[in-house]
Amino acid sequence: MTTGSSAGNQDAELERLRRWYPQWLIWRGRATGDYWALPPRGHPRMHQLITASDIGKLAQRLSQAEEQYDV
Repeated sequence: MTTGSSAGNQDAELERLRRWYPQWLIWRGRATGDYWALPPRGHPRMHQLITASDIGKLAQRLSQAEEQYDV
């Protein structure tokens, strides 16, 4: 696997998360390379940024935040 295709896979995963969680603002930091998600205004449980060093961890944390929201 080349570095370019790895970056492409991460970009595709980031876009997938944006489609799954359209109410969240999700991005990758240019300086840090970390992934970030800002919950929607009025989210009953999550009131702070979520951060993760890789896209898989961010996906897991978003899922957990939304599971808490469904309860």
